[in-house]
Amino acid sequence: MNFGKARRTERADISASQVADYLWKHPDFFHDQLDLLESMHVPHPCGEAVSLVARQIELLRGKNRKQQGQLNDILRIARENDALFARFHRLTLTLLDAASVDDMLAGLKWSLHEGFQADFVSVRVFRTVAHPAVGDLHVMPDPAVSILLEPLLASCEPVCGSPPEPLLEFLFGADAPDVASCALVPLCHAGIKGLLAIGSFDAGRFTPEMGNLFLVQMGEIVAARLVALIDRER
Repeated sequence: MNFGKARRTERADISASQVADYLWKHPDFFHDQLDLLESMHVPHPCGEAVSLVARQIELLRGKNRKQQGQLNDILRIARENDALFARFHRLTLTLLDAASVDDMLAGLKWSLHEGFQADFVSVRVFRTVAHPAVGDLHVMPDPAVSILLEPLLASCEPVCGSPPEPLLEFLFGADAPDVASCALVPLCHAGIKGLLAIGSFDAGRFTPEMGNLFLVQMGEIVAARLVALIDRER
């Protein structure tokens, strides 16, 4: 007995109305038959317009995917900014809690290491009132370094990237060869002229293209707190 022939005969006897009736009773049939659906040709009441409709649907889907990707990027940036703001808030509280210049500097370095993954932190003061608490910070650069610092201190705007070697040596000393990138944050407030330098092993950690809003605010808070503690300890 030829079962294959019998099955073919049986299939041939199925009418279009029976197929339609089966599909009507099983509306989820194509959910598990995607390959079959892709190979089928479904006519559209507008005749040849079906290709245009399909194209429009595909374009809308592509636009939706693009917009979803942009939304995901916005949400990611928002979450990163929220986390950065929280770390910055903790840093500010640490500086406000400091009872002395030494405590403030220790808290600053700890916060930058723990909250901002800083590998190196250096604070230099070039002009301030005489006070023993900042004696180890008050360092006068040589003429070659002064030329490099002059535009930075004049603008009071942070700069990120890889500074020239003489400036790295002045700021980080023996650690200078290990600093691949850094953020230089001017300290300009109430008579103080100085610099907060934050260094990293990673050359891509601080780049000229990165935003500096938080660095500007950090410089203002560090400088203001330093002045307040110096005045208190006089």
